[in-house]
Amino acid sequence: MLQLLTGAIAMEARTGNGPSPAGTSEPAIREFDALILWAMRNWMQAHRERRCATGPLLETFEFSGLVAAMAPLNRMMTLLVLANRRRLAIATAPSAPISVDELVLLRILNAARDGQRDLAATRLGMWMDAPGAAATAHAAQQLSAALYGTGAQPRCRGRG
Repeated sequence: MLQLLTGAIAMEARTGNGPSPAGTSEPAIREFDALILWAMRNWMQAHRERRCATGPLLETFEFSGLVAAMAPLNRMMTLLVLANRRRLAIATAPSAPISVDELVLLRILNAARDGQRDLAATRLGMWMDAPGAAATAHAAQQLSAALYGTGAQPRCRGRG
């Protein structure tokens, strides 16, 4: 939601549960951002239902040639759930309006993609302590690298 938030709709905007106000539309997001938003929502739904969180994502990630993104996505989402001071507003319905928390997560991934790991960790610091934010920022950087082909890839053992 990119429109101005009033006190009456701020909570609904943060959680993504309220209706979009008349005359507004969802922000345009890029293809990979849409894929990651879909993946985060499906991961969260599976987690809340106590099912394997990566299972529902595998077919789509295989089709997209992004299987390498599954491990860092799982790590990032696990850290977001376990290290957070509060429950993040990540919708479980595919058609839900984009919440403020989801937009912040997409911006964190974009910062990680652009090599701004400190910015990603700072933004994550709103939600978790410094070690958790650093670990989650690292996972976001690995996820960005797998999705966008940028950033520092993890090095294989034995290679210089």
